[in-house]
Amino acid sequence: MARIAIDLHGGDFGPSVTLPSSLQFFRQHPQHYGVLVGRAELCRVSVEQLPPNTEWVEADPLGDQSHKPSRLLRHAGNSSIEVAFRMLEDQVVDALVSAEHTGVLLALVTKHGTLHSLLTRPVLASWLPTKAKPTVMLDLGASFSATSDQLLAYAAIGSGLFRTESSLPTLALLNVGTEYFKGPPELRNANQLLSEWPSIRYQGFIEASQVFEGKLDVIVCDGFTGNSVIKASEGALDLTLGSLQSVFNRGLLLRLLGLALKRPIQQALSPLDPHKANGALIAGSNLMAVKSHGNAGQVAFKAAIERSADLVNRQVIPAVWRELNRLIDDDVLD
Repeated sequence: MARIAIDLHGGDFGPSVTLPSSLQFFRQHPQHYGVLVGRAELCRVSVEQLPPNTEWVEADPLGDQSHKPSRLLRHAGNSSIEVAFRMLEDQVVDALVSAEHTGVLLALVTKHGTLHSLLTRPVLASWLPTKAKPTVMLDLGASFSATSDQLLAYAAIGSGLFRTESSLPTLALLNVGTEYFKGPPELRNANQLLSEWPSIRYQGFIEASQVFEGKLDVIVCDGFTGNSVIKASEGALDLTLGSLQSVFNRGLLLRLLGLALKRPIQQALSPLDPHKANGALIAGSNLMAVKSHGNAGQVAFKAAIERSADLVNRQVIPAVWRELNRLIDDDVLD
């Protein structure tokens, strides 16, 4: 069972999305327990009608001025996201899910949690839909650059998310080319160090065109690169779907053809649906905080809650810390 705090006021749509998604999830999964954090009056909900495996905690939305990370670090507030983080810090809940801004979540993870000694900031790790299997990619924007030692720490985090007793995760570094001499010095140095680490199955460099092949468990890059790849991929998918829709709206015959092909196209694209892959782990601390896209709809936000429950059940936070400690013990760092 996972006890999950939901920040109802985060994201572009707030309770109009987060509340129905949460209620649906906890009704479908009675083995999990939800702590819904928000202002009941603003959410237009009757607390007495909540599922029995949920409870309500009153808290206000985060004000516009309070979105500044520096203010969050200096002052204690009673917004829904801050109340949820205090419950997470006090181990009242196992995980937290929010669609709040990345900067807010990073600041609160740093304030309420303990970062591993190898990290100076948390890391955003997300599960990408691919041709074959989900692939973890990190960092996706928590930091805009990374040293070789930081890239190794990201690799250890990714390894912790995938390692099992019977197999080692496959991992690669994202670069502008696959040749060993390409890329900035930090990336080339990390490539050399990872190739000498026996605790992973390191595959060397890959290019952006290989990200979605599904042949890897973990892809490591700096936050600027990772965020750019994800945003560009989402834009390319939207363009493709929009182009298909435009073509099938040109005349009666094409409309009929579109209706005939609708189900096969949906089946082909379903594994690549980014809404079903929503939910990024803010990794590197002792807290389980999952970030949803700010513009997530109900399906996507529910997927983020499902992600948090799965990560709690798999006990990934202790696993990540073991891998970070293993990186130190194996004397791999530069």
